[in-house]
Amino acid sequence: MAMSLKKSIPLVLMVMAVPAIPAVIFTLVGWGEASNIWMLGTVTGALAILSSTVRLSVYTVILLAIASTLAVLNQGNPWGSMLIMGACAAISGIASVRGLVSAVNFFAISAAFFVAQPPVVSTSLSTVQDAVVVGFIALCSGFWGLAISGKVFHKIHFPPAAPLEARHATLMAIILALLVGGAAWVVADRNLGHGGAWLMMTILIVVQPGISSTFKRSVQRAIGTLAGFGIAIVLSAFVSTPIVEILVGLVLLGMALLVKMDSRRAYWQYVVFLTPGVVLVVASSGQEGSLLDLSISRLGFTIIGSLIGLITVALLLPFYRNSSAKPDSPAVKAS
Repeated sequence: MAMSLKKSIPLVLMVMAVPAIPAVIFTLVGWGEASNIWMLGTVTGALAILSSTVRLSVYTVILLAIASTLAVLNQGNPWGSMLIMGACAAISGIASVRGLVSAVNFFAISAAFFVAQPPVVSTSLSTVQDAVVVGFIALCSGFWGLAISGKVFHKIHFPPAAPLEARHATLMAIILALLVGGAAWVVADRNLGHGGAWLMMTILIVVQPGISSTFKRSVQRAIGTLAGFGIAIVLSAFVSTPIVEILVGLVLLGMALLVKMDSRRAYWQYVVFLTPGVVLVVASSGQEGSLLDLSISRLGFTIIGSLIGLITVALLLPFYRNSSAKPDSPAVKAS
C-alpha cells in the first residue's frame, strides 16, 4: 500500500482519466444522464477492486446494474424504492461480517441516485427499454472502472476493515435497511429527486459498520461531508460549464483517491474531496440548475442525514464497543 506521492499522482491521473473518457464524450454531445450513469458505475467498480477481490468486485458491479435497472422500472414508486434501497443497504451491512463494507458501500450510494431520480437516457425509449439501457451502461462502466483500476493498481489495495461478529453485522444490516429504506420511501413519496439521494448517501456514509466502531469516527465523516459542500459552494463562483464541472470533479475524485491511499490521513480528509467531486459530476448533467443551487439545496439534506446517522451510531455505541472490530486496530485506522 505504501507508495510515494511522486509515483502515486501519475497512476491516479491515469485511473481517473481513462475510465472517464466516455463520460466526457457523453457530456460534450449533451447526453448528461448517460455521463452521470457512467461516472457512478466507474467509481463503484474502481473502489470495489481497490478494496476487495476481483470476484467480489464483479458481484458488486452486477448488483449495481440490477439495482439501476430496477430503479428505472420502479419509476419512483415509494414502496418499490423502499425495498430496493433497503436491500442495497442491508447488503452493505451484511458485508461487514467479512470486513468488506468498504468495497460494497459505494454500490448502495450509487443505487441511491438511481432510485431517487430514475434516469431517462432517451425520451424515445419505453420504460423497459430505458431500464435496459441504464443497466447496460452501469454494467459496462462498472467493469471499465474495475478493469482500469485493477490493472494500474494491481499491487495496491486498501487495508480491509476489521470484520464484525455475525450478530453485530446482522444488527447493522437491519438498522441500515430500516433507515435507508425508510428514507427512500420518503424521497419517492415526496419526489425529492437527487436531493433525496444525498440524504440516503449521507446515512450510508455516517453509519458504516465494519469500518469505524466509534462515535468520533462518525463525526469525522459528517464534518468531512459538510466541509466538502463548502468547497463545492466556493467552486460554484468559478465553475459554470458542464465540461469544466466534470473535469474539476474528476480532479477532486483523484485527490480523494490519493488521500485514501495514504493510511496516515484521517477519513474526514478523504470525504472532503470525495463530496465536492461527486457534486460536480452530478451537476455536469445540467438538469438540476447551477452548481451553487445544487450545492446549497443538497446541504440541507446532508445535515439531516448526518443527524440521523450520528444519533443512530450514538444509540448503538454499546454494540460497537462489544464488536470484534477494535477501534484502535490498524485495519480500522487505515479505513
